Amino acid sequence: MMNASLDTDIVIHLYKSGKKDLLFSSFDELFIYEYLFETEMKTKSLQVYEEFKKDIESGHISLITNAKLVEMGIKGLFEEYKESNKYLFDIGELHAISLAKAMGIVAFVSDDTKEEGPHQTLVKELIQGVIPFAFYELLFLKYLDSQISVQEMFNSFEEVNSASMSAHPMNFRTKISLTVRRFSRKYGSTRDNDWLDTYCKARDIDLKSKMIELKMFIQSM
Repeated sequence: MMNASLDTDIVIHLYKSGKKDLLFSSFDELFIYEYLFETEMKTKSLQVYEEFKKDIESGHISLITNAKLVEMGIKGLFEEYKESNKYLFDIGELHAISLAKAMGIVAFVSDDTKEEGPHQTLVKELIQGVIPFAFYELLFLKYLDSQISVQEMFNSFEEVNSASMSAHPMNFRTKISLTVRRFSRKYGSTRDNDWLDTYCKARDIDLKSKMIELKMFIQSM
């Protein structure tokens, strides 16, 4: 596993749908910058804010403040990343990605629904050294590792969709097809292919058989 910098949207989606364990089981450590927690999350969902606060207090998530960045000696680096990428991202996303870059965190976790949003920008590797994951991609990885069945992957997707994404619903077939395309040898990047190869080898995953099963499921929908 690896560490992850959290964006506000995926936290709200997973906490509202009762699926926050997807974050804890997918990564070693979770980090969030104080602006996203104290400003964005508090404004968008006070209920999620209060539950998330308890997870910070219990040590499940690390809240990174400006004082902490200064203490680590990377506040200047954080500000440099913010300045150099300020035209690519919204303010919340900018903070989360800059935190990942400054701290050397590999994963940026976000469920943005915008066309050509931060997830897609990072998939295209316009920012080096940070790999993006959406909630449905985390479910896809759980499926590959046989932690959940393909039916359970679909059910969990729909639970998140109905609980917290009614304004901008996602389509399972579309998102999972895009995920498969992203990690395919034909269409995906070398970075993503190498990462998935390492993931599968470490877990003795038969990727071909998993893809056949997933294809049959999608075709039957």
